[in-house]
Amino acid sequence: MERVDVDRVFDAGRDAVAAVIAGQAARIEELVARVEQLEREAGRSSRNSSLPPSRDSPDARKARPKKRSGRKQGGQPGHPGRHREMVADPDRLVDHWPSACDGCGGPIAGGGHVRDGDPVRHQVSEVVVRTEVTEHRRMRVRCGCGRRTLAGLPAGVAPGAFGPSVAAAAATLTAARVSRREVARLLGDLFGMQLSAASVEALLKQASETLEDPYVEVLAAVDKSPVRGADETSFPRAGSTQWLSVATAESAALFQIAARRDRDSAKALLGEWPEGVIVTDRYAVYLFLEDSRRQLCLAHLARDLVALAERPGAPAKLGRKLTRELSCVFAALNDAPADLAALRAAIAPHRDRIHELLTQGARCRHPKTRRFCQGLLAHEAALWTFAHVPGVPATNNVSERALRHAVLWRKTSYGTQTSHGDRLVERLLTIRETCRLQGRRLHDYLADVIAADLNRQPIPALLAPP
Repeated sequence: MERVDVDRVFDAGRDAVAAVIAGQAARIEELVARVEQLEREAGRSSRNSSLPPSRDSPDARKARPKKRSGRKQGGQPGHPGRHREMVADPDRLVDHWPSACDGCGGPIAGGGHVRDGDPVRHQVSEVVVRTEVTEHRRMRVRCGCGRRTLAGLPAGVAPGAFGPSVAAAAATLTAARVSRREVARLLGDLFGMQLSAASVEALLKQASETLEDPYVEVLAAVDKSPVRGADETSFPRAGSTQWLSVATAESAALFQIAARRDRDSAKALLGEWPEGVIVTDRYAVYLFLEDSRRQLCLAHLARDLVALAERPGAPAKLGRKLTRELSCVFAALNDAPADLAALRAAIAPHRDRIHELLTQGARCRHPKTRRFCQGLLAHEAALWTFAHVPGVPATNNVSERALRHAVLWRKTSYGTQTSHGDRLVERLLTIRETCRLQGRRLHDYLADVIAADLNRQPIPALLAPP
């Protein structure tokens, strides 16, 4: 505003001056709020938001707390250790006998050995890289009527150039985030096969179609689970935004792609009126769940409290106090109380203190902090479901870990291009994660499923019967 404009306002009288000052004050308040918001966005990291650690800036990585225990690297004294188990039925047995005595050095005659005690077993595993090619010769015969007839392929013979194990290998590598072109190159390097990226795509389509029944099997099992976790991430198709959601149970995980990140998609994943307890973050699409059937992830809450502690003034003080109390809750969980009653007793004082602090925050002057505390108080019961229902975890870490692999896949593939690609991603991620949770070999199961489909036999069950 130029001096002439100031004089004009001043000459217009007291009301005009007051109106200008009020307008400027409102504009200043708006700009201050905008600056604070931009500063918060610039300061977001894996410590105070749901951003993964890979998105942290160099400064944020330097600021990560590094706690030194003072212990040396590696296994600690008293650690039980883990050892590779011996194969029960090795392919070959080779006996080795000593040629001289370790004591006197005298020779031990061959041929007449008498074993003294059990042998010391030493197993060496080796990969036999071998491709077996079977040529099916379809014969033509001429009937007495003059018609020539060509024999068809019997059940169990792949219609293409590659059998079930090759299709399973292509699907296994793709589930490990290997591109179509790289799958073709790897199979060529390892087994001498001549495949193109188009051939790999055809094998993946075959695998995807045969995995429909196991996918439905996992869907039914997850729906019946008494405790589930749910989470979601973006997974675009041809540049358009889509959302990949996961529902995790004790021994199964279900992935689902939807066009929107809304309540209808959440209900498609979890059911219209889901049974059991669902562990989620505080995203609004899960508000259709009753608080008694929901556990809010305390790990997400911990990051939100760190962000609250980084605000200026009174909100920062409130955030630090809440962070300390929640840290005590995690410490009680790490102490592994004997039962839920002991756990409730251990966290009771911290739970009461958190309630008091949230009540104070719900009356503070800072609008965003006030809304944050009011929102937590409105669903406070869902913070402590883990202390009342057996088997409910306090965090949604299982779902986040399951989704992590999908996030890495998205980063390397940039999503999908077609609806067929969506179904392939859903099914491969579901079967891969479920096999991992059950300790099953993914390639073996895929090969069995594809072979059963070719032989027109029932598809093998993925989950053990209850």
